[in-house]
Amino acid sequence: MNTILLFVVPPIAGAIIAFVTNVIAIKMLFRPLKEVRIFGIRVPFTPGVLPRQREKLAQNIGAMVERELITPEVLRSRLAEVDIGNFSGVILDFLRSNEIRKELESKGRILLRGVFQKLNTFQRLFVSAGQYDQTLEKKMPEIINELIVSIETLLQQDNVKKRILSAVDGKVEDVLASLDIKTIVSQRIDSLDMLRVERIILDIMSNQFKWIYIFGGILGFFIGLFQAGLTYFLR
Repeated sequence: MNTILLFVVPPIAGAIIAFVTNVIAIKMLFRPLKEVRIFGIRVPFTPGVLPRQREKLAQNIGAMVERELITPEVLRSRLAEVDIGNFSGVILDFLRSNEIRKELESKGRILLRGVFQKLNTFQRLFVSAGQYDQTLEKKMPEIINELIVSIETLLQQDNVKKRILSAVDGKVEDVLASLDIKTIVSQRIDSLDMLRVERIILDIMSNQFKWIYIFGGILGFFIGLFQAGLTYFLR
């Protein structure tokens, strides 16, 4: 009976201890969320690993994204795959929107008035007599429409497409430098609620964590079995 207990209790105890230890270790990645102090002394392992290291972790992830994911080479590769026709279509859709057309018409009228004000007295008299200023203001919608059509025609030319892509490609480093991807990413990650981070990670890795618990229990079982065998043969 004692022999049976010797080979049953340690493996089962080892499996349970290892399983529970792994569960606690995973939990300690996230919990507690805040530092715990007793009589002014910080309790060890508080806050959890991720809450304690969140700022450093955010900076490291931001640096990794900037260094490995959003690089000039990656953007250039992506630009090479861009359909310039779609790119042109975006620009034209933007220019054709009612809001932008009205804004362009308004700016055009302001520009015309500024030009007329710079004319001398004789020139103004001539323009007013021919009502050119009023005619141009009334025809401003047509002028803007012709401008958009001209831009559309220009964008369809192959050499212009290549020049656009070349110009954009030449500014990739400057654009990335001005954006400061590392800071944007690190600030975004650092601002995340740790409860939300915990839920996201647990949702993504729930299956992996389950196997960590199981393998921990199995390993604990065999360690307990080994200890029982060692005790049996050495006694």
